[in-house]
Amino acid sequence: MKLLFKWINILFSIVLVFIALGVAFIAIPYFGNQALIVRSGSMSPAIDVGSIVVIRASREFVSPIVSTLIYNKGDVIAFHSQNDPKTIITHRIISSEVKGGEVFYKTKGDANDDVDGWLVNEQNVLGKTFFTLPFVGRILAFTKSNIGFPLLVILPAVLVILLELRSIYKEIRKQKKVLHLQIPSSASMTSLKVLLPIFMTIFVFESTFAFYGDSGISANNIFTAAEVFPSTTPTPTPTPDLSGIADHIVISEVQIATSGATTSDFVEFYNPTSSAVNLDPFRLVKRTSSGVTDDNITSFTSLDIIPAHGFYLWASSAGGFDVQVGADVSTVDNIAASNSIALRNGDLNTGTIIDAVGWGSPGGTPLTEGTTAVNPGDDQSLERKALSSSDATSMTSGADVSKGNGFDAGNNSTDFILRTLSQPQNSTSTAEIP
Repeated sequence: MKLLFKWINILFSIVLVFIALGVAFIAIPYFGNQALIVRSGSMSPAIDVGSIVVIRASREFVSPIVSTLIYNKGDVIAFHSQNDPKTIITHRIISSEVKGGEVFYKTKGDANDDVDGWLVNEQNVLGKTFFTLPFVGRILAFTKSNIGFPLLVILPAVLVILLELRSIYKEIRKQKKVLHLQIPSSASMTSLKVLLPIFMTIFVFESTFAFYGDSGISANNIFTAAEVFPSTTPTPTPTPDLSGIADHIVISEVQIATSGATTSDFVEFYNPTSSAVNLDPFRLVKRTSSGVTDDNITSFTSLDIIPAHGFYLWASSAGGFDVQVGADVSTVDNIAASNSIALRNGDLNTGTIIDAVGWGSPGGTPLTEGTTAVNPGDDQSLERKALSSSDATSMTSGADVSKGNGFDAGNNSTDFILRTLSQPQNSTSTAEIP
């Protein structure tokens, strides 16, 4: 019987060692993982409050624009809050986009009705969810509380110390002539192994939040009520003028070159309607500066669907540019200065023109509406206005940035503004409503 208990104790110790190693592997950042305790529930039911989420960075470095994105739509990522860098948020990616040479992700909690009111820079992403452990986080969170820490950590530690002192005292009494302190007994060593994973989890586990809203919190401020409240009615926000918004797919942005590359071409389309549109049997065509007939760039299929108030992106595949900008569809074709392009419904040359844009001083018979727009330079693009009142400032950094590109008065020179830095968007980009 004594031998049986000895082996049970040994097996129990081995199990505890493996548990400790497992905890160390998932929790210590040295191994590429980071374990977080979920403290709030907007990722429910995928991740409930009290779960442990283990995240792992996909690569050591963030992705340059010349490669594919590190994180994809649908991934649950952890990142620092823009309002409080000490707070970690875990939300799901719903779209990605490239701005100013950097990758940004739009995120949303599964239980939230609205998307987050911020863009997450890829450089601020800690990693994506590797796996989850339900309920375990509740126990670990309790050990970090004012009650749990003394109850589950300090008290067991004191008991182990007392047991060790008792064992040492007994050994001293046994060996009256020679003082020979033995290694603590297996029973007390087992107790130490029990405490090891507890101490480890306390010091390496952080907390992550999945907020139900994107409201900021103002701390350390004092608010007082005024003695006299104004009686005037606040000025209402003016209703935007939606006249001139197209009821069909439009060409929303065009780039023909970047610094050092004349094949960095893309054409972006925007759907200003409230329903998704299948682009079959549309086709994108171009005409050269002296052309009189169409050159086919791409013919769309039933798989090419542009979301309601969403975007769709064609790009040249030369030099892998289509991968850099996340194009939905690509070909080896390119467009150049003083060219013109059109979206046709049906056959080449004879299909109905849905929308057309020309720039520079094309000869021949250009595909254009009204007066042509200016030739965009390197890294620049022609972008369609959101509203009749939009201008270059409001479209790049003002009130019209997220209102789509639906204005169409039938004149390329006034319907488009010149962006100094292009901003291609694809079918996974956030919908924009005028």
